[in-house]
Amino acid sequence: KKIDYKGCPIYVRNKNELWEYFCIIDNELYTAHIIAKKKFFQNKYTTKQINDITNYMIAMAQTTIEMKLGESKI
Repeated sequence: KKIDYKGCPIYVRNKNELWEYFCIIDNELYTAHIIAKKKFFQNKYTTKQINDITNYMIAMAQTTIEMKLGESKI
């Protein structure tokens, strides 16, 4: 999935239980990842889980962008 935030592209992907985002800020690549375990005996993520994890990854990327652009309120 790709979105743009403040002129910076954000990509979210997952492989098994590894979720990561990539964002490009001023022609530099930034990334982070998490491990999101599935529930016991659960073969696939639910649609809600996918949406929640994706939104979490996007929020992480947006925070990175804001911090690198000097707009963070933290």
